[in-house]
Amino acid sequence: MRLPGIERAAAAVAGVCLLLALLLGLTPLRTAFTAHEGMTLVPSALGVPFALPALRTVPFGSTGWTPLLCEDFAVAVLVAVAVVRVRRHVRRHRRAGRLRRLLAGWTALIAGAAAAGAWRGMVTARMVESGPAGWVGYVVVGAAFGAVWGLVLGWLTGVAALAAGSEQPRSAAGSGPGGD
Repeated sequence: MRLPGIERAAAAVAGVCLLLALLLGLTPLRTAFTAHEGMTLVPSALGVPFALPALRTVPFGSTGWTPLLCEDFAVAVLVAVAVVRVRRHVRRHRRAGRLRRLLAGWTALIAGAAAAGAWRGMVTARMVESGPAGWVGYVVVGAAFGAVWGLVLGWLTGVAALAAGSEQPRSAAGSGPGGD
């Protein structure tokens, strides 16, 4: 069963995006990843948002509620942009091939992560009380690093979009000119 008006590919991409955000929000997983892949923290030391936004219900460490709510909003931006990208693809290219569907899912995460990274860059610029050049810099760098993380992890959403397939229009599903 699926929601009316939502393509299967869009729902699958939204689910994978939420799953990634939930996994990144788990403290043990995040700690283990950063302990083994310490070089991924170097951009974060310069103020660039780390990885994709993490969905959490409680603040991370001693951070307050404001960063938590901003991070959760970034997850909403990530999912919304990814879903819009995949829905647009499915509606415009109903009979797209497998490779094109895979790439649509992959680029959906890239676009969503870039948009979420731009939001997270704005939040960082506000938190450090940056000037106009800093605002532009944080937004651009946040979007760029978000896109890089989307490029690295986008194959997951691509596979989800591919596995979900594309829908056929209702008129093509009928048994001919006479209908059902």
